[in-house]
Amino acid sequence: MAAAWAQDARLEVTLPPKETWTTDAPTVRTIGVVTAGHTAELIRNGFPARLHYKIERWSAGSFVNDVKARTEWEVIVEYDALNKKYRVIRATPAKAVLLGEYDSVATAEAKVAEPYKPRISAPPKGDKAYYSVTLTVEAMSLSDLDEVRRWLRGELRPAMRGQRNPGTAMSSGLRTLFVRILGGERLQYQQTTGTFRP
Repeated sequence: MAAAWAQDARLEVTLPPKETWTTDAPTVRTIGVVTAGHTAELIRNGFPARLHYKIERWSAGSFVNDVKARTEWEVIVEYDALNKKYRVIRATPAKAVLLGEYDSVATAEAKVAEPYKPRISAPPKGDKAYYSVTLTVEAMSLSDLDEVRRWLRGELRPAMRGQRNPGTAMSSGLRTLFVRILGGERLQYQQTTGTFRP
């Protein structure tokens, strides 16, 4: 669910065809979030946007629902003022990949909006299940971006799932405060599929 004023921005999650429910992951699409709020303006002013995704597969029991699988990934959109290009990077727990460079924020957003199938296990036959996806969009600091660039070069593994150095907490907090003074929001979207049984 997006902020009420971000009417055109949305997150979509679509189940695969019924015959592949036990083998294929759902498709996730992100539409309009790069230009929602002040995000595009912050990107142009040197604060890349971090789109952090988390998808969970839940088992829907009679009394209690349990998380059976989970994965996370990020998409980063940055502006290279020297070359006047927008870069889009996808980072999974295994690797970071440059998806392309674009002349405008609109074409970068079109790349972000392309359907993506995350790597998550499907439910076994007969298991009543559903998927839940959460997307958090916020601006990054230059030190965050430097970490992503080093990751792209293979110098370090991704700092996801709370594995970031605790010493960065203070600088991260100051960066968040600075970005919010400049008008940057932390936008969150959530979407779930309907319950299904393969």
